[in-house]
Amino acid sequence: MQNKARFMWGLPTDGGQTAAGKAISMGSFDLDSMIEYVNKAEGFGIEALLMGVGYHTPDPLAIVGQLLANSNSITLMPAYRAGIMSPTLFVQMLNTLSIHGGQRLALNMLAGISPVEQKYYGDFLTHDQRYRRLDEFIGICQQFWQQNGPVDYKGEHYHIEKGQLTLPYLNRQNPELFLSGNSDISRDSAIKHRATWLRYSDTAENIALSAAPAINQGIDVGIRMSVIVRPTRAEALKEIDHMMSGADQEWKSVLQKFVQSCDSTAIKSTFELAEKAKNDWLNDVLWTGAIPFRGGPALALVGSPDEVAAYIMEYKKAGVTTFLLSGWPQLQEMEYFSQLVIPKVRALEAKAAQRLPEFA
Repeated sequence: MQNKARFMWGLPTDGGQTAAGKAISMGSFDLDSMIEYVNKAEGFGIEALLMGVGYHTPDPLAIVGQLLANSNSITLMPAYRAGIMSPTLFVQMLNTLSIHGGQRLALNMLAGISPVEQKYYGDFLTHDQRYRRLDEFIGICQQFWQQNGPVDYKGEHYHIEKGQLTLPYLNRQNPELFLSGNSDISRDSAIKHRATWLRYSDTAENIALSAAPAINQGIDVGIRMSVIVRPTRAEALKEIDHMMSGADQEWKSVLQKFVQSCDSTAIKSTFELAEKAKNDWLNDVLWTGAIPFRGGPALALVGSPDEVAAYIMEYKKAGVTTFLLSGWPQLQEMEYFSQLVIPKVRALEAKAAQRLPEFA
């Protein structure tokens, strides 16, 4: 289990400069801007960047090598949905990419969020069937990375006979694995494969309840959410007003239609939070107002540096070790967070570590 909080960020393909209430730029891709973004994130001290996956975005596996080759210390984490290619070919691709910097390559595995979108790729499985396939997929990949001889596997979704790959992962290791989802089946799969369970956020109290089975098994837990921090709370609230002025209601309708096609527990539960929130707030620091425009990761931690750092410590008490964040605009929010919040979190962590243990 991690002692210090790990701070990661989303990696947009178009520069990430749009406001929360505006339409997402579908299909935009600027490699030079992505490389510049990676370099700035590296300078801000962000540990890793997540590259999303979906029909609306470039394939992350096709560009991660370029990003690794044009950076020095930051980890790149492509997301991937099992089922599009064989696990053997997937491992071969990851092993090849590891040449560019295998120690800086992580992997975010997903089962898919929308049956409609999955059918674009010829996939007609149900939610739980996709997770069972993902479970098999990860298990086969791990067998290849363990390099204990030919891989033989016969299951519900995959049949591999004497699988062999002559090119190993760099230094015969494997990428760090994150498994996404809010459902019990995703959490149980993360436990089985000793992966970090990465879920959309909620209140610290609710995260503690959902994460307990993973934490009890020694599994790291991460949350994916957004953040809006300014030197004062008043400035953070003013920023919300500015971002949401002239919000694109047509885009909101487009996203709502897509959400209706989803069978993802993560998507559904986050939109339910937004519906139940009182005036867009779950508590004093958790704001739901951007969720209808930006989806599951848009539950936002809002406030002054002290307020945001204090609630991050509440998440840590709930068992969270990894924070995968986003903001609007991305680079601006990343800079605020790295300069204003991370030092305060480190100070609070150091203070907590110095406390003597309490005895009953």
